[in-house]
Amino acid sequence: MDSIQIAVRLKTPDPEAVTVMNAFRSMGLQLPPLKLQRHTLWQFQVMEGGKDTVSAIAGHFTDIVNPNKHIWCFAETGSALDGEDADLQWTGIVVRDHQNSESNNWTELLNRRGFPVKSVRLGALWRFGYLTDSDEALIQKMAMDLSVSRTRTGGLLSNPVSQEVSIWI
Repeated sequence: MDSIQIAVRLKTPDPEAVTVMNAFRSMGLQLPPLKLQRHTLWQFQVMEGGKDTVSAIAGHFTDIVNPNKHIWCFAETGSALDGEDADLQWTGIVVRDHQNSESNNWTELLNRRGFPVKSVRLGALWRFGYLTDSDEALIQKMAMDLSVSRTRTGGLLSNPVSQEVSIWI
């Protein structure tokens, strides 16, 4: 069984990512990210077919990838995603709900349609672009601090009560 992830983002500027970047700028951060991208991260546990099965799913369901408005790519940990500026150092944060009925619904739908999928898991992948000379451990810590709500004045992208957050490099 293979675990295959794809990252799906808008072709146009993402209003949610733009709003978050504006919030970061207004916070007066000492070292803010220079760019921010938001992707929907789809993780498929496929029983057979690997990437071919996932490509068929992405090509079949416009709710997953609408070719008129989305760009998608296979999302392997440690590799750059489409549209990332090579002049920046990128780190990522994955935000997933603890319980997600949407993931369960997609798993059932794909099974009914005959795709060999054991499970589907959805999440938001936030990619932070920093200066290339930034310390990797520091930018991961800053991205996590900006993402996880721990106080009323910090952490904009997740709620630890109902969501899990992890580093995605």
